[in-house]
Amino acid sequence: MFYTYRSKRTTWRTVLFNIISVLTTLAMFLIDPVSSRSGESAAISIMFVILAGCVLSILFAFVVYRTSDEKKGWATIGLLFTLFNISVIAYFIWIGISLV
Repeated sequence: MFYTYRSKRTTWRTVLFNIISVLTTLAMFLIDPVSSRSGESAAISIMFVILAGCVLSILFAFVVYRTSDEKKGWATIGLLFTLFNISVIAYFIWIGISLV
């Protein structure tokens, strides 16, 4: 009979989405210095971390934007990081295919 109004708020899903997106971007920028210092095996493991971070970011983007009681401001920042990561990966895949 009585309906309570639930205000939109930022939850742990948005925070985790932003953390994963930013860490994936940092891993992309730090892959060259880390691999030059420690070797190629570290670079391969960082590449797997980057791919897993992109997949998790895409999944969290769907979860966060499907939730109705979630603020979308912080989630949009995470989405921009995710789109940047995906575009960089797609660019390097495109360059790799073009050179073959």
